[in-house]
Amino acid sequence: MRSLTIWKLAQRPNFNTNINKQFPYSETPYQGDYYLEKIPISLNNLIQHVDYWGEGKVVTEEGVRGFSNCYNVNHQYQLVSSGPDKDRKIPNRIPVRSDEDCDTSSYIKDNSVLTVTVAEASRITSSCAKDIARIINSDHGKVIVYGVQGNSQEISELAVELRKKGLTPSPNAALPRELQGLTYYNSHVAFLDNHNFEEEVYNSVINGDYDAAVNMAQSYGVASNSEFTNRIVTRLMTAFPRKLMSFAYKLWHGGAKEIVRNHFPKAFQHIFNEDAVTIVNKQYQQPLKLDVNTDSMNDRLAWGDHNQCKITSERLSWKILPMWNRDGLTFKLYNVHRNMYLKLDASVDSMGDRQAWGSNNSNEDRHRYYLEPMISPHNGTLVFFIINYKYGQGLKLDASTDDIGDRLLWGHNGTVYNEYERFRWIISAW
Repeated sequence: MRSLTIWKLAQRPNFNTNINKQFPYSETPYQGDYYLEKIPISLNNLIQHVDYWGEGKVVTEEGVRGFSNCYNVNHQYQLVSSGPDKDRKIPNRIPVRSDEDCDTSSYIKDNSVLTVTVAEASRITSSCAKDIARIINSDHGKVIVYGVQGNSQEISELAVELRKKGLTPSPNAALPRELQGLTYYNSHVAFLDNHNFEEEVYNSVINGDYDAAVNMAQSYGVASNSEFTNRIVTRLMTAFPRKLMSFAYKLWHGGAKEIVRNHFPKAFQHIFNEDAVTIVNKQYQQPLKLDVNTDSMNDRLAWGDHNQCKITSERLSWKILPMWNRDGLTFKLYNVHRNMYLKLDASVDSMGDRQAWGSNNSNEDRHRYYLEPMISPHNGTLVFFIINYKYGQGLKLDASTDDIGDRLLWGHNGTVYNEYERFRWIISAW
């Protein structure tokens, strides 16, 4: 039971376990009607950490909660509720009048706190949510609510208020070391500013946590934020192109097709929608096709076409079929006209290169490919490296032509990441 009398008689805060931040009103009742000295003294030196409903660091058999080096906003007569310091005054306490009247404006300046943590989500009232949104810094701030899931009703009002400050929810986002170790809780939701939110999505993708990245990308209208999405796509394409393809796949199959349609290059939509496409060599501007003739195994050689087929010819029509398994995302290249799948030869020539064929089956690893997108430095065109999964060889067209100007398709024995554009491919709608 909270009362002024019990609170006044309680022991002073434990400043052995907790750092004394010398807050002048820590051991006085709520004085919101008076002119008080607000923190921080200067907005050039923001408050590092405020724990809303915090009681300082508390260690019990159930786990650790709270922090030893922060300000703790709490009811003016609240005492430490458990642990070795039970019934002592709360260290570095900033008082509020009640759970329903959370106004710290006499004590904490607007937009002045870098980190707000929330110890008891059940106590996030409308007044509390508004006060947290008032004090958090909109440019660099983050809010972490412990012990809740991303879709919890307990934080719905807080989410609405923090959106006004540009903070976006990120369930179980990675936390800095000083905010870890609260074993009393098994989950959290972080509300991050645009920069930190972008980093969280980016890091989730490169660490292979695609489901988390998709959930974040879907949250609170991020799909409409083209600047944010474009930065993510550009960074991943530059540093981790295969992971960008995996992210797009997970978005497409995770209920976020609109993000891919609206904010990824057009080729991504054609690929994941399994549209008919042409696959054109960047250097020679020749689209892929399969031979009219077959060998003894009923396979067909793959060629780059030199104006022998109309661009609308079904011979030039392919579908790029994504497949996800334990090895991640790979693709099969399916020729619509011949109902065949592209593979590399099991044998090599004198240079170690492998001829490419269309075959009726598609059950071998040599039928699988990685797609690696890149923006061409010469003219800004989106191109792809197409790398065979089994042999690690990138597709190329032969430097020589046959008597009608067509070029054989090969897997290249060596690096394709160089200035030669015959290793690069343009994928567009057929």
